[in-house]
Amino acid sequence: MTDFPCVGLLYLTFATKNWERDINRAMASLEHIEYPKDKVELICIESKSTGGRCKEWFEEKWMPKSGTTLPRITYIFNDERIGFDGNNNLGYEAAKKLGCEYVYLLNEDTDIELDFLVRAMERIQQDPKIAYVQSLLLLGEERNKVNTIGNAFHILGLGYSMGYNWTKEQAMKFFEKERIKNPDLSIAYASGAGVLGRMSLIDACGGLFDTGFFMYHEDTDASMRARLAGYKVVVEPSSIVYHYYEFAKSKWVYFYMDRNRYALIFSYYHFWTLILLFPLLVVLDLAMLAFSILRGWRKEKVKVYREWFTGAYWKWIHTRRALVKKIRVISDREFLKNAVADVVFQEAEIKNPVLDYIGNPLMRGYWWVVKRLI
Repeated sequence: MTDFPCVGLLYLTFATKNWERDINRAMASLEHIEYPKDKVELICIESKSTGGRCKEWFEEKWMPKSGTTLPRITYIFNDERIGFDGNNNLGYEAAKKLGCEYVYLLNEDTDIELDFLVRAMERIQQDPKIAYVQSLLLLGEERNKVNTIGNAFHILGLGYSMGYNWTKEQAMKFFEKERIKNPDLSIAYASGAGVLGRMSLIDACGGLFDTGFFMYHEDTDASMRARLAGYKVVVEPSSIVYHYYEFAKSKWVYFYMDRNRYALIFSYYHFWTLILLFPLLVVLDLAMLAFSILRGWRKEKVKVYREWFTGAYWKWIHTRRALVKKIRVISDREFLKNAVADVVFQEAEIKNPVLDYIGNPLMRGYWWVVKRLI
């Protein structure tokens, strides 16, 4: 590749449990990237955390390498809790001011193959309709195992990693077969852990992330807006990022996951689609309520219900539906043609045989009928 556009590499330096280890590992790998360093703006964003501050440590440890062994670094500190989406939006606006044409979102708990950015850029430049290119995400602790080959979107707003725990060889065989019917390797949505975005198309779809999500499903929403506007979201197998993935077990996580999945379907689906899916929504929600009681996050589930009785929530949904109407160029049938009806849990301890042998087959059958009516 001879054309190397300017890329804003967005990296959140949040004080997580293992932030020092994770940041050291990521920065050490970024020192050796093959993309020209003078074409990369490394934008680090930190916001308030109960785990302390990274800023002073980072400035002493890594800032001296800015513009030398590392790309030029811009460090942004915000003394508020604004979530994954708010922090990335700060980085996105900084990338604009720095003249970037593309942004790459890289999780804190990652490291990279040295050509990851070159390969993702080669792919996105092949087609001006591509809005996002997700790298192939492999597991950091088991580097021949898959984190995600691209994420699946469930018809009721859930999302999960496709190919989780496959071997890399299995993933490559899948891609080889998939290209026959899906030459672009289009995916339902890209994981925010490692994804390149074209800023002109992101802006055309309403910007990077909707801060109403705070965390969880904001990457789903960004990809869905792009697809709804007629742009492509793809995965590039030759661009590899290693993700030291660990499922968050905090109870408040379930609140955002459940609240935000409803925000997705309430925002995107036509009313007729919502009516057709309503019986299934009720059944799944009752199952989720039972699950929340068994797993100890009943209060978080009740909090989701309380959101529905606030004017602020529905004002947010109304604003989102207006944006969706403005950018939409495809029907619900086209939009949901690759949606899945199975709920898949990645963690063995929360798998449920009732779901596997009764719930999922029933949802598949119901969706087989509904998708012919929308």
